[in-house]
Amino acid sequence: MRILALISICIPLLCSAANKDEPIVCIHGLMGGKWCMRYLEKKLTQKGWAVVNWDYPSLDAYIEDHGMALNKKLNEIAKEAPGKPINFVTHSMGGLVLLSALNAPECPDEAKRGEVVLIAPPLKGASYGRWLNQFGFTKKIFKEFSAKQLMTRTNFDDFGQYPDSIERMLVIAGSLGFNPVIKGKNDGTVALDETELERQHQRAVVRRGHKSIVFSGRVAQMVTHFFNHQEKEQLHRNKM
Repeated sequence: MRILALISICIPLLCSAANKDEPIVCIHGLMGGKWCMRYLEKKLTQKGWAVVNWDYPSLDAYIEDHGMALNKKLNEIAKEAPGKPINFVTHSMGGLVLLSALNAPECPDEAKRGEVVLIAPPLKGASYGRWLNQFGFTKKIFKEFSAKQLMTRTNFDDFGQYPDSIERMLVIAGSLGFNPVIKGKNDGTVALDETELERQHQRAVVRRGHKSIVFSGRVAQMVTHFFNHQEKEQLHRNKM
């Protein structure tokens, strides 16, 4: 009887557990690199996930071009593990690169069936960037490609929407910013309302800045709990 009772407890737990054979792709943001996502990569790897920390020259092409480059990598991953959903954790502009990739015809089906965490995503551009755009020096620093898009646009609706086939999404936004140029709570670079996602999703706000948020132990815990399907209790506990 004790064995039967133990089986009855374990089976539901096993059925609801995350499949750690599914890869997680990390995508950094503007002026970033693999180093930006290294901490999250380490934490996810320690939990048993297969992590791909994808790098790209963020300043040297438009967001859509980065999306095309990402799809090349995603097709390589899908070819190695056909049929397995591909999951994502992105920082800042990385969420827009992913959005562009997911809506391109070259995107593999595996990428449209995974789970997604967006950290500090400028889904409506960045009012701070639009303020900076009035100064001539920004052209020399940020060039005329992806940064220009972030510094001039108020939405990216033409990129499409995150597919309905992605059932679980989490947005983590930062509120530790004191930028007088930005109206309302912000992370120093992006306002909270600029991270709003127009679809059903989990959401958490933490007292972290735009750059430091990806190095937060609390954020790493949220991300690992989300991918382990334990996010509900943890998100409520960490919401601020």
